[in-house]
Amino acid sequence: MDGNLKDLALETYSRVVTAELRINELVQERSVAMILSFGDPLWRFFTVYLEPRFLFNLVIPMCGIYSQALLTRLVFAVGLASTLNSFAKWILPEQRPLWLLREMYASSVRSPSPGVALESHPLSCETTAGMPCAHSMCFTVFTLTIWMFLSAHAHSGQRWLAGTVAYGLIFCMWLSRLYLATEFLHQCVLGTFIGIQAIGALQQNADYLWSRRRRWAVTGVLLLGGLAAAVYFAKLNLDVDPHWSVREAFKWCPDPSYMRHEASPIFYLVRDLGILMGIALASPLSNLDTKNASICRRCASLLVLELFNFGMRWATPKQNGRFAFLAYELLRNALHSLLLLKYIPKLK
Repeated sequence: MDGNLKDLALETYSRVVTAELRINELVQERSVAMILSFGDPLWRFFTVYLEPRFLFNLVIPMCGIYSQALLTRLVFAVGLASTLNSFAKWILPEQRPLWLLREMYASSVRSPSPGVALESHPLSCETTAGMPCAHSMCFTVFTLTIWMFLSAHAHSGQRWLAGTVAYGLIFCMWLSRLYLATEFLHQCVLGTFIGIQAIGALQQNADYLWSRRRRWAVTGVLLLGGLAAAVYFAKLNLDVDPHWSVREAFKWCPDPSYMRHEASPIFYLVRDLGILMGIALASPLSNLDTKNASICRRCASLLVLELFNFGMRWATPKQNGRFAFLAYELLRNALHSLLLLKYIPKLK
């Protein structure tokens, strides 16, 4: 009975993802016509400039020019959402469309092969697993956090308009990921759904989370790091490849030079734990100074910080072994988020 249920579940999943491959194909065929001649540049813009890494290194700091309180909320909310996403992909990875499609065509077992043709882009070669979509999840949290912050003192009509724009942008992110064939539709939808649930949970427990003392917050981050390591060794003991998604990407990407060190699942975990460590070191968040200095001073201080952060990113030791690379990125991200939350507001 259990075997029959498992076979039925696998067959149902196979039918669903095969159908979703056709959605990716349809978006690639129709997206340029939908947005006139701006389709391809628009989808690339969403994927490149609104991804989690770019949000943390540029977009969120720019929001600090408008409001330090908004900056604090964004670093906290998007940092937690990105960490949740990284752990989900680390614990239970899932195929991406191009990997699955090419395996279907290459497999002599599956017959007939699906009549689907997807275009590959340099941006399609990602080395993390597909579900949930990190772009959709983090961008959802980012967008809705801004919407809720700006809607606090807005009229109902303005809130409705801002909400429509927010969800329209999220839908554009879905189209971007489908167009580049980096995610299935269900991965984008699930990413947004989890992001919305995370926003709700953070709102309900905001007072508790923001009042946690530094030692408890740091302990929590260290426990998460221990969990990530435990999953790694558990997979080795179960003969499950912890680097499965990286090997899939190398196997099916048309040009391995498209792939980056900083796109691996371990890097994402280390990056997110670094961001959380910076938040933990700045705790309790309820005691942080969120009063705004003059706009000129905020612009100057954030510009200096981001130039410093850019220099640190440029100097990342990528040729000195994996441990040095990951340790450096952990410290850099921790320092960056700590400076954004605790020390930038002091430069008044």
